[in-house]
Amino acid sequence: MIYLKQDFDPIHTFECGQCFRWNQSDNGYIGICGGKVCRVSNDTIYCPDSDNEYWTNYFSADTDYSEIKKYLESHDETLKKCIDFGGGIRILHQDIWETIISFIISANNNIPRIKKILETMCREFGDKIDFKYNSKLGIPEGEYYSFPEPERLNSLSIEDLACLRAGYRDKYIMDAAEKVSSGEVNLKDIPEMPTELAKKELLKIKGVGGKVADCILLFSMGRYELFPKDVWIKRILNQVYGVEEKETDSFVTEKYGNYAGFAQQYMYYYYRENDIEK
Repeated sequence: MIYLKQDFDPIHTFECGQCFRWNQSDNGYIGICGGKVCRVSNDTIYCPDSDNEYWTNYFSADTDYSEIKKYLESHDETLKKCIDFGGGIRILHQDIWETIISFIISANNNIPRIKKILETMCREFGDKIDFKYNSKLGIPEGEYYSFPEPERLNSLSIEDLACLRAGYRDKYIMDAAEKVSSGEVNLKDIPEMPTELAKKELLKIKGVGGKVADCILLFSMGRYELFPKDVWIKRILNQVYGVEEKETDSFVTEKYGNYAGFAQQYMYYYYRENDIEK
């Protein structure tokens, strides 16, 4: 078990739009990543001891969020209400391949549908996880599936993906699988690349634009200086801060610096759950 005593709330973390394979159950959230299964309830992560290191990194357990919040509040008083509201958000270190496909699917989509597409993909093309039921962990018995590797998806035809009901995104999924499998996009190199080069690498994949690339790097690589901008975020910046679209990048860099990704998550979660005028 792992304990996250401060600055963590499962609802804030799993419902803020950064991840899609966490589902609420009677006794917390059940999640799958990296071929592993765990349960999260309140401030406790229930997993086999052998997986402690994996989930400690996944939840960025060593990150001092109190210092991040102090920095953001000192640079933006307006953001304080957002931090107070969603103060339990932790930016996860997700698997980069899964994050690429998840955010390709997320474009012009809603969260329930994204989750359904991903779950179908894992059941149809992933591997059944050899998870041995342990009553102490409180993880329900059932079948759990890993995320399909790029080589597995690359072996399919676009017709095989019809069961996903992902629409035009099928061709983007196939393009990602082909480019990663062939090494044209080398996921092992990306962690060592400067952020701009890493983004350029991801932009080789069809269906990955600037916003999706920022999401991938923020939610899997911990590139906290990135501030993904969709229509909703641009509207917030304009209506709350009076920032025009052409001024966004300079405003974000000056205001939030290397903590821009945290600011974006607090901002997005607060204004998604509340009226933008509040």
